[in-house]
Amino acid sequence: MNKLVRPSLASPRARGFTLVEILIVVVIAGMMAAIAVPGFTRAMKGAQLRTAARTLSMAHKYARNMAVLRQLPMALVLDTEGREVEVLSLSSRNSLSGRDGFLDGRAEQAPPSDDPDAPVAPALPDITSELRRSLGKEVQVESVESADGRAVDELKGIFWVNYHPNGMCDGFRVRMSDASGQKVVITAEGISGAAEVMWER
Repeated sequence: MNKLVRPSLASPRARGFTLVEILIVVVIAGMMAAIAVPGFTRAMKGAQLRTAARTLSMAHKYARNMAVLRQLPMALVLDTEGREVEVLSLSSRNSLSGRDGFLDGRAEQAPPSDDPDAPVAPALPDITSELRRSLGKEVQVESVESADGRAVDELKGIFWVNYHPNGMCDGFRVRMSDASGQKVVITAEGISGAAEVMWER
């Protein structure tokens, strides 16, 4: 009578992977990385410009909304040399008379630093800084125009945009670029305050 012999569930050759299988997996992973890395690098290069465009758009919306909610004028200051955007609260319509003094003090400042002892723009009772954000070191502000193509108020690379309690603002068009050559145009419509971001190829 023949005895049934059960084959072992796992013979020594059935365990693990062969060297050829491991090499195939490594080659496939390398090919996938070679395909994905250039696209990832391009996406990372444009990240700072995308962030700058969002920052400027959000600062515009914040200034407009606060002007309407508080029924007080607000202002947006774009510093092209310092690569910063700042939202200012004005205590009254008469605060605009202190604008030149504020801009003069801001223009005399050194570029922003992490040093807490760095000079700051002189505080004016009628003008208060509410929000100040950097646009990024690689972002270059190429031009700032009013919505109808005229130059916006400027003092040494600093542009001032007014926001009124009725929701209107000085419409503007800002063109920015980065080191990789990507360009973006942020347009704010003066009457409705609608903002649009358009990427240029």
